[in-house]
Amino acid sequence: MKNPRPDIEHWWAVEAMVASYNHVYRVTHKTKYKVHGPIGISIYDGAPIASFQYEFLALSADAQSVMDAVLTYPIPDDKQYILDVFHPAPSDPALKEQYTKFAHEFVRTGPILGYELPDRVGAVPANVFEAATIQQAETANHTLTAEGERIYVQTLRDKHIHSFYAEREGEAVGWIQLVSVYDKVGYINQLYVLKNYRKRKYGTALVQRAHARAIELGLKRMVAIPSDQAMRLYRRLGYRPLLYFSVFRPNGGYRE
Repeated sequence: MKNPRPDIEHWWAVEAMVASYNHVYRVTHKTKYKVHGPIGISIYDGAPIASFQYEFLALSADAQSVMDAVLTYPIPDDKQYILDVFHPAPSDPALKEQYTKFAHEFVRTGPILGYELPDRVGAVPANVFEAATIQQAETANHTLTAEGERIYVQTLRDKHIHSFYAEREGEAVGWIQLVSVYDKVGYINQLYVLKNYRKRKYGTALVQRAHARAIELGLKRMVAIPSDQAMRLYRRLGYRPLLYFSVFRPNGGYRE
């Protein structure tokens, strides 16, 4: 497939990320994703995923064509949207200037991280288990839901979604979700450790377990979008920034 953004060396990471999280949302909440000219569109309307209902993805480096597509797309007046724009460098003042001219305000910039998997599976953490049955998911959710996390039972039947939870004294203290829908690339869709158990290496164990499954599946690379809390963990495990994305919203739009 031709790379629509030759200025971005690792565009495959964007494709893997978009295919992966949209696959999960489609399984759990029946959301939709489509390509509309120079933009991709994730439609979350009716799904409790975010405070916005549409997520536009700039698939072109041409800001004018991207914004023409965004501004002419039929969105109901009571719905909110954001726009994600991808760029190779961590800071791009010219890009910010381009999009703010279209009455959009800058929200934030974040990295898309990548990792080259080794050929062989290393040691598998003994305190991390796969949520492969409804009973296992419900056991994990007993504690995870207290902090707004959940392993959706719909994902258990999907061969491309793999959920694992770390356990302490019979209770889940964190979980991770690996998505393997994109060819040879795994995506970490979720990584969360309960607040009282952070900085105790549970996050490391969860990522190591996801890596082990990815290698078993024949995947070669991993992609993740880190939270602020998880950035140091990912970097310590060998993940490196491949590219960056900046989020914009219409002036006066939703607030995080």
